[in-house]
Amino acid sequence: MTALVTASTSPLRSEADVIKTLDRGVYTLDEMYRLVEAHADISRAGGLEPIADATDTRWRRRARGALQQLRATGAARRLDRSVWMIDRPIPLTHRMLLVSLHGSVAEIELRVSAAIDLLNSLDEPADLVLCDPPFGLGRRGGDDLTNGQGRVYRRDQDRVVAGYQDVEDRVYAQFAAGWVTAAARALRPGGQLAVVTGPQRAAVHQVAAEHAGLHWVQTIAAKREFALYMRRRCSPSHWAITVMCNGPVNGHRRVFHCPPDLPVSHAGNAYPTDIWLDNGRSDRHGVLRYDNSLPTRLVRRLILMLSNPGDLVVDPCTGGGTVPIGCWQTGRRCVAGDINAHAISFAAARLLAEHAWPRDRAPALFDAAMT
Repeated sequence: MTALVTASTSPLRSEADVIKTLDRGVYTLDEMYRLVEAHADISRAGGLEPIADATDTRWRRRARGALQQLRATGAARRLDRSVWMIDRPIPLTHRMLLVSLHGSVAEIELRVSAAIDLLNSLDEPADLVLCDPPFGLGRRGGDDLTNGQGRVYRRDQDRVVAGYQDVEDRVYAQFAAGWVTAAARALRPGGQLAVVTGPQRAAVHQVAAEHAGLHWVQTIAAKREFALYMRRRCSPSHWAITVMCNGPVNGHRRVFHCPPDLPVSHAGNAYPTDIWLDNGRSDRHGVLRYDNSLPTRLVRRLILMLSNPGDLVVDPCTGGGTVPIGCWQTGRRCVAGDINAHAISFAAARLLAEHAWPRDRAPALFDAAMT
Protein backbone atom coordinates (compact mmCIF):
# COMPACT_ATOMS: atom_id res chain seq x y z
CA MET A 1 0.00 0.00 0.00
CA THR A 2 1.24 3.48 -0.83
CA ALA A 3 1.00 6.51 1.40
CA LEU A 4 -1.87 8.94 1.67
CA VAL A 5 -1.42 12.08 -0.39
CA THR A 6 -1.06 15.06 1.96
CA ALA A 7 -0.66 17.92 -0.50
CA SER A 8 -4.11 19.30 0.27
CA THR A 9 -4.17 22.12 2.82
CA SER A 10 -7.90 21.80 3.55
CA PRO A 11 -9.12 19.41 6.29
CA LEU A 12 -10.40 15.99 5.24
CA ARG A 13 -13.95 15.75 6.53
CA SER A 14 -15.85 13.20 4.46
CA GLU A 15 -15.05 9.66 3.43
CA ALA A 16 -14.87 10.82 -0.19
CA ASP A 17 -12.26 13.45 0.78
CA VAL A 18 -9.95 10.70 1.97
CA ILE A 19 -10.60 8.31 -0.93
CA LYS A 20 -9.86 11.07 -3.45
CA THR A 21 -6.43 11.72 -1.88
CA LEU A 22 -5.21 8.11 -2.08
CA ASP A 23 -1.99 7.82 -4.05
CA ARG A 24 -1.58 5.37 -6.92
CA GLY A 25 -1.33 1.77 -5.73
CA VAL A 26 -3.17 -1.36 -4.60
CA TYR A 27 -5.34 -1.25 -1.47
CA THR A 28 -7.56 -3.70 0.35
CA LEU A 29 -10.90 -2.46 1.63
CA ASP A 30 -9.72 -2.93 5.22
CA GLU A 31 -6.67 -0.73 4.56
CA MET A 32 -8.87 1.98 3.08
CA TYR A 33 -11.32 1.72 5.97
CA ARG A 34 -8.45 2.32 8.42
CA LEU A 35 -7.29 5.38 6.48
CA VAL A 36 -10.81 6.80 6.33
CA GLU A 37 -11.37 6.13 10.02
CA ALA A 38 -8.11 7.91 10.87
CA HIS A 39 -8.61 10.99 8.68
CA ALA A 40 -12.35 11.57 8.20
CA ASP A 41 -15.18 12.59 10.51
CA ILE A 42 -16.92 9.24 10.22
CA SER A 43 -19.49 10.01 12.95
CA ARG A 44 -21.11 12.80 10.92
CA ALA A 45 -24.58 12.25 9.41
CA GLY A 46 -25.17 9.01 11.29
CA GLY A 47 -21.99 7.46 9.99
CA LEU A 48 -21.62 5.08 12.94
CA GLU A 49 -25.11 3.63 12.61
CA PRO A 50 -25.14 -0.05 11.59
CA ILE A 51 -26.74 -1.05 8.28
CA ALA A 52 -27.51 -4.45 6.80
CA ASP A 53 -25.74 -6.24 9.64
CA ALA A 54 -23.61 -5.39 12.66
CA THR A 55 -20.36 -5.51 10.66
CA ASP A 56 -21.30 -2.70 8.26
CA THR A 57 -21.92 0.99 8.93
CA ARG A 58 -23.02 4.07 6.99
CA TRP A 59 -19.51 5.52 6.81
CA ARG A 60 -18.16 2.33 5.26
CA ARG A 61 -20.90 2.39 2.65
CA ARG A 62 -20.07 6.01 1.89
CA ALA A 63 -16.41 5.06 1.46
CA ARG A 64 -17.35 2.33 -1.02
CA GLY A 65 -19.56 4.81 -2.85
CA ALA A 66 -16.60 7.16 -3.21
CA LEU A 67 -14.61 4.28 -4.72
CA GLN A 68 -17.35 3.66 -7.27
CA GLN A 69 -17.26 7.34 -8.24
CA LEU A 70 -13.52 7.09 -8.84
CA ARG A 71 -14.14 3.94 -10.86
CA ALA A 72 -16.61 5.80 -13.11
CA THR A 73 -13.91 8.36 -13.99
CA GLY A 74 -11.31 5.69 -14.72
CA ALA A 75 -9.21 6.52 -11.66
CA ALA A 76 -9.88 3.23 -9.81
CA ARG A 77 -10.67 -0.36 -10.65
CA ARG A 78 -11.54 -3.42 -8.58
CA LEU A 79 -9.05 -6.27 -8.79
CA ASP A 80 -10.89 -8.63 -6.48
CA ARG A 81 -13.89 -8.58 -4.16
CA SER A 82 -11.98 -6.60 -1.54
CA VAL A 83 -8.91 -5.34 -3.45
CA TRP A 84 -8.78 -2.09 -5.43
CA MET A 85 -6.24 -0.43 -7.68
CA ILE A 86 -6.06 3.35 -7.46
CA ASP A 87 -4.80 4.26 -10.91
CA ARG A 88 -4.81 8.02 -10.83
CA PRO A 89 -3.60 9.15 -14.25
CA ILE A 90 -0.35 10.96 -14.84
CA PRO A 91 -1.04 14.69 -15.33
CA LEU A 92 -2.11 15.31 -18.92
CA THR A 93 -1.58 18.25 -21.23
CA HIS A 94 -4.25 20.89 -20.64
CA ARG A 95 -3.79 22.89 -23.84
CA MET A 96 -2.45 22.06 -27.27
CA LEU A 97 -2.13 24.10 -30.45
CA LEU A 98 -1.68 22.29 -33.76
CA VAL A 99 -0.70 24.43 -36.76
CA SER A 100 -0.22 23.13 -40.31
CA LEU A 101 3.22 23.62 -41.85
CA HIS A 102 2.00 22.84 -45.37
CA GLY A 103 0.32 26.10 -46.33
CA SER A 104 -3.11 25.25 -44.92
CA VAL A 105 -5.08 27.78 -42.87
CA ALA A 106 -6.09 25.04 -40.46
CA GLU A 107 -5.19 25.81 -36.86
CA ILE A 108 -6.52 23.47 -34.18
CA GLU A 109 -6.49 24.33 -30.48
CA LEU A 110 -7.49 21.76 -27.87
CA ARG A 111 -8.16 22.69 -24.25
CA VAL A 112 -9.15 20.89 -21.06
CA SER A 113 -12.04 23.13 -20.08
CA ALA A 114 -15.69 23.14 -19.10
CA ALA A 115 -17.98 24.14 -21.97
CA ILE A 116 -19.05 27.50 -20.53
CA ASP A 117 -15.50 28.47 -19.59
CA LEU A 118 -14.28 27.63 -23.09
CA LEU A 119 -17.00 29.65 -24.80
CA ASN A 120 -16.44 32.62 -22.51
CA SER A 121 -12.69 32.69 -23.15
CA LEU A 122 -12.56 32.86 -26.96
CA ASP A 123 -10.24 35.48 -28.47
CA GLU A 124 -12.64 36.17 -31.36
CA PRO A 125 -16.31 35.51 -32.19
CA ALA A 126 -17.13 32.07 -33.52
CA ASP A 127 -18.53 31.52 -37.00
CA LEU A 128 -19.98 28.15 -36.02
CA VAL A 129 -20.45 26.37 -32.69
CA LEU A 130 -20.85 22.67 -33.43
CA CYS A 131 -21.44 20.47 -30.42
CA ASP A 132 -22.40 16.90 -29.55
CA PRO A 133 -23.14 17.39 -25.82
CA PRO A 134 -23.71 14.58 -23.29
CA PHE A 135 -27.15 13.09 -23.84
CA GLY A 136 -28.00 12.70 -20.13
CA LEU A 137 -29.71 9.32 -20.52
CA GLY A 138 -28.76 7.83 -17.18
CA ARG A 139 -25.45 6.28 -18.19
CA ARG A 140 -23.02 5.78 -15.35
CA GLY A 141 -19.74 4.62 -16.96
CA GLY A 142 -17.76 1.51 -16.04
CA ASP A 143 -18.77 -2.01 -17.03
CA ASP A 144 -21.92 -3.14 -18.87
CA LEU A 145 -24.20 -0.12 -18.85
CA THR A 146 -27.91 -0.32 -18.14
CA ASN A 147 -29.99 2.83 -17.92
CA GLY A 148 -33.18 1.35 -16.56
CA GLN A 149 -35.04 1.33 -19.90
CA GLY A 150 -33.86 -2.02 -21.19
CA ARG A 151 -30.74 -0.77 -22.96
CA VAL A 152 -27.41 -2.47 -22.22
CA TYR A 153 -24.08 -1.30 -23.63
CA ARG A 154 -21.45 -4.05 -23.73
CA ARG A 155 -17.91 -2.84 -24.42
CA ASP A 156 -14.37 -3.87 -23.71
CA GLN A 157 -13.47 -1.06 -21.33
CA ASP A 158 -9.76 -1.62 -21.99
CA ARG A 159 -10.39 -0.15 -25.45
CA VAL A 160 -12.49 2.82 -24.29
CA VAL A 161 -10.97 6.15 -23.23
CA ALA A 162 -11.67 6.75 -19.54
CA GLY A 163 -13.31 9.75 -17.94
CA TYR A 164 -16.54 10.23 -19.92
CA GLN A 165 -18.94 12.35 -17.85
CA ASP A 166 -22.67 12.38 -18.43
CA VAL A 167 -25.19 14.85 -16.97
CA GLU A 168 -27.93 13.90 -14.53
CA ASP A 169 -31.48 14.18 -15.80
CA ARG A 170 -32.58 16.45 -12.93
CA VAL A 171 -30.07 19.16 -13.91
CA TYR A 172 -30.00 18.62 -17.67
CA ALA A 173 -32.16 21.64 -18.59
CA GLN A 174 -29.92 23.86 -16.46
CA PHE A 175 -26.80 22.38 -18.07
CA ALA A 176 -28.18 22.94 -21.59
CA ALA A 177 -29.27 26.52 -20.84
CA GLY A 178 -25.85 27.36 -19.40
CA TRP A 179 -23.65 26.29 -22.28
CA VAL A 180 -26.13 27.30 -25.03
CA THR A 181 -26.40 30.82 -23.58
CA ALA A 182 -22.61 31.06 -23.57
CA ALA A 183 -22.55 29.80 -27.17
CA ALA A 184 -25.06 32.48 -28.22
CA ARG A 185 -22.80 35.17 -26.74
CA ALA A 186 -19.77 33.68 -28.50
CA LEU A 187 -21.29 33.74 -32.00
CA ARG A 188 -20.68 36.59 -34.47
CA PRO A 189 -23.75 38.19 -36.08
CA GLY A 190 -25.02 35.63 -38.57
CA GLY A 191 -23.05 32.85 -36.87
CA GLN A 192 -24.73 29.53 -36.25
CA LEU A 193 -25.14 26.94 -33.52
CA ALA A 194 -25.55 23.28 -34.51
CA VAL A 195 -26.36 20.85 -31.69
CA VAL A 196 -26.32 17.10 -32.33
CA THR A 197 -28.41 15.16 -29.82
CA GLY A 198 -30.70 12.23 -29.52
CA PRO A 199 -34.38 13.04 -30.15
CA GLN A 200 -35.07 13.19 -26.40
CA ARG A 201 -32.79 16.22 -25.88
CA ALA A 202 -33.40 18.24 -29.07
CA ALA A 203 -36.27 20.30 -27.66
CA VAL A 204 -34.45 21.42 -24.53
CA HIS A 205 -31.57 22.78 -26.60
CA GLN A 206 -33.86 24.55 -29.06
CA VAL A 207 -35.79 26.21 -26.24
CA ALA A 208 -32.56 27.23 -24.51
CA ALA A 209 -31.23 28.72 -27.76
CA GLU A 210 -34.45 30.65 -28.38
CA HIS A 211 -34.35 32.03 -24.84
CA ALA A 212 -30.76 33.13 -25.54
CA GLY A 213 -31.93 35.13 -28.57
CA LEU A 214 -31.09 32.73 -31.40
CA HIS A 215 -33.44 31.95 -34.29
CA TRP A 216 -34.39 28.46 -35.46
CA VAL A 217 -33.05 27.53 -38.87
CA GLN A 218 -33.94 23.85 -39.15
CA THR A 219 -33.87 20.45 -37.50
CA ILE A 220 -32.23 17.60 -39.41
CA ALA A 221 -32.86 13.91 -38.78
CA ALA A 222 -29.65 11.96 -39.44
CA LYS A 223 -29.86 8.16 -39.49
CA ARG A 224 -27.73 6.15 -37.07
CA GLU A 225 -26.35 2.82 -38.21
CA PHE A 226 -27.04 1.17 -34.85
CA ALA A 227 -30.38 1.76 -33.16
CA LEU A 228 -30.60 1.43 -29.38
CA TYR A 229 -32.73 -1.57 -28.43
CA MET A 230 -35.96 -0.65 -26.60
CA ARG A 231 -38.68 -2.91 -25.23
CA ARG A 232 -41.62 -0.53 -24.91
CA ARG A 233 -41.04 2.07 -27.60
CA CYS A 234 -39.55 2.40 -31.08
CA SER A 235 -35.77 2.16 -31.03
CA PRO A 236 -34.11 5.58 -31.52
CA SER A 237 -32.32 5.32 -34.86
CA HIS A 238 -31.43 8.93 -35.66
CA TRP A 239 -29.66 12.00 -34.37
CA ALA A 240 -31.56 15.27 -34.19
CA ILE A 241 -29.41 18.17 -35.43
CA THR A 242 -30.81 21.54 -34.30
CA VAL A 243 -29.44 24.55 -36.23
CA MET A 244 -29.92 28.06 -34.80
CA CYS A 245 -28.72 31.47 -36.03
CA ASN A 246 -27.54 34.62 -34.28
CA GLY A 247 -29.64 37.04 -36.30
CA PRO A 248 -32.10 36.84 -39.19
CA VAL A 249 -32.26 33.44 -40.84
CA ASN A 250 -32.39 35.11 -44.26
CA GLY A 251 -29.58 37.54 -43.43
CA HIS A 252 -26.67 37.72 -45.85
CA ARG A 253 -24.13 36.81 -43.15
CA ARG A 254 -25.59 33.38 -42.45
CA VAL A 255 -23.63 30.68 -44.29
CA PHE A 256 -25.29 27.82 -46.14
CA HIS A 257 -23.61 25.62 -48.74
CA CYS A 258 -25.57 22.75 -50.23
CA PRO A 259 -23.83 19.56 -49.06
CA PRO A 260 -22.27 18.07 -52.20
CA ASP A 261 -22.74 14.47 -51.06
CA LEU A 262 -26.52 14.65 -50.61
CA PRO A 263 -28.97 13.40 -53.27
CA VAL A 264 -30.10 15.77 -56.02
CA SER A 265 -33.46 16.20 -57.76
CA HIS A 266 -34.50 14.20 -60.84
CA ALA A 267 -33.41 17.19 -62.94
CA GLY A 268 -29.94 17.06 -61.39
CA ASN A 269 -30.37 20.23 -59.33
CA ALA A 270 -29.31 20.60 -55.70
CA TYR A 271 -32.26 19.58 -53.58
CA PRO A 272 -31.07 18.77 -50.05
CA THR A 273 -33.66 17.52 -47.59
CA ASP A 274 -33.63 17.48 -43.79
CA ILE A 275 -33.48 13.67 -43.63
CA TRP A 276 -29.92 12.34 -44.00
CA LEU A 277 -29.55 8.60 -44.53
CA ASP A 278 -25.87 8.02 -45.31
CA ASN A 279 -23.82 9.42 -42.42
CA GLY A 280 -21.00 6.94 -41.95
CA ARG A 281 -20.02 5.00 -38.86
CA SER A 282 -17.94 5.83 -35.82
CA ASP A 283 -16.88 2.35 -34.66
CA ARG A 284 -13.12 1.71 -34.50
CA HIS A 285 -12.50 -2.03 -34.60
CA GLY A 286 -9.40 -3.18 -32.75
CA VAL A 287 -8.16 0.26 -31.67
CA LEU A 288 -8.84 2.67 -28.83
CA ARG A 289 -12.13 4.56 -29.08
CA TYR A 290 -14.01 7.24 -27.19
CA ASP A 291 -17.15 6.35 -25.29
CA ASN A 292 -19.47 8.31 -27.57
CA SER A 293 -18.42 9.77 -30.92
CA LEU A 294 -20.12 10.97 -34.10
CA PRO A 295 -19.16 9.66 -37.55
CA THR A 296 -16.58 11.85 -39.28
CA ARG A 297 -18.66 11.94 -42.47
CA LEU A 298 -21.63 13.48 -40.63
CA VAL A 299 -19.50 16.08 -38.87
CA ARG A 300 -17.58 17.00 -42.01
CA ARG A 301 -20.85 17.53 -43.90
CA LEU A 302 -22.12 19.93 -41.20
CA ILE A 303 -18.86 21.89 -41.24
CA LEU A 304 -18.92 22.25 -45.02
CA MET A 305 -22.59 23.26 -44.99
CA LEU A 306 -22.48 25.87 -42.21
CA SER A 307 -19.05 27.51 -42.52
CA ASN A 308 -16.49 28.83 -45.01
CA PRO A 309 -12.81 27.84 -45.34
CA GLY A 310 -10.77 29.65 -42.72
CA ASP A 311 -13.78 30.19 -40.42
CA LEU A 312 -13.55 29.56 -36.68
CA VAL A 313 -15.48 26.49 -35.54
CA VAL A 314 -15.86 25.91 -31.80
CA ASP A 315 -16.70 22.58 -30.14
CA PRO A 316 -17.12 22.89 -26.34
CA CYS A 317 -17.74 19.14 -25.76
CA THR A 318 -15.31 17.55 -28.17
CA GLY A 319 -15.13 14.04 -26.74
CA GLY A 320 -13.22 11.90 -29.23
CA GLY A 321 -12.20 14.90 -31.35
CA THR A 322 -14.34 14.37 -34.45
CA VAL A 323 -15.07 18.09 -34.91
CA PRO A 324 -11.41 19.24 -34.84
CA ILE A 325 -10.57 16.37 -37.20
CA GLY A 326 -13.33 17.52 -39.57
CA CYS A 327 -12.02 21.09 -39.39
CA TRP A 328 -8.48 19.90 -40.15
CA GLN A 329 -9.73 18.02 -43.18
CA THR A 330 -11.77 20.95 -44.53
CA GLY A 331 -9.44 23.88 -43.85
CA ARG A 332 -11.34 25.45 -40.94
CA ARG A 333 -9.80 26.73 -37.73
CA CYS A 334 -11.05 25.09 -34.54
CA VAL A 335 -11.05 25.63 -30.81
CA ALA A 336 -12.27 22.47 -29.06
CA GLY A 337 -12.47 21.60 -25.40
CA ASP A 338 -13.67 18.97 -23.00
CA ILE A 339 -13.82 18.67 -19.23
CA ASN A 340 -12.22 15.22 -19.56
CA ALA A 341 -8.43 15.49 -19.93
CA HIS A 342 -8.31 11.97 -21.37
CA ALA A 343 -10.57 13.11 -24.21
CA ILE A 344 -8.20 15.93 -25.12
CA SER A 345 -5.22 13.57 -25.07
CA PHE A 346 -7.11 11.11 -27.27
CA ALA A 347 -8.23 13.81 -29.74
CA ALA A 348 -4.65 15.08 -30.02
CA ALA A 349 -3.38 11.54 -30.63
CA ARG A 350 -5.97 10.97 -33.39
CA LEU A 351 -5.04 14.23 -35.10
CA LEU A 352 -1.33 13.51 -35.00
CA ALA A 353 -1.43 9.81 -35.77
CA GLU A 354 -4.34 9.46 -38.16
CA HIS A 355 -4.72 12.78 -39.96
CA ALA A 356 -1.91 15.34 -39.68
CA TRP A 357 1.02 12.95 -40.28
CA PRO A 358 1.83 10.48 -43.07
CA ARG A 359 0.02 7.19 -42.60
CA ASP A 360 3.19 5.12 -42.56
CA ARG A 361 4.13 6.85 -39.28
CA ALA A 362 0.65 6.68 -37.76
CA PRO A 363 0.89 3.49 -35.63
CA ALA A 364 4.06 4.50 -33.80
CA LEU A 365 2.84 8.06 -33.23
CA PHE A 366 -0.54 6.86 -31.97
CA ASP A 367 1.04 4.42 -29.52
CA ALA A 368 3.43 7.09 -28.23
CA ALA A 369 0.70 9.69 -27.80
CA MET A 370 -1.52 7.39 -25.76
CA THR A 371 1.12 6.08 -23.32
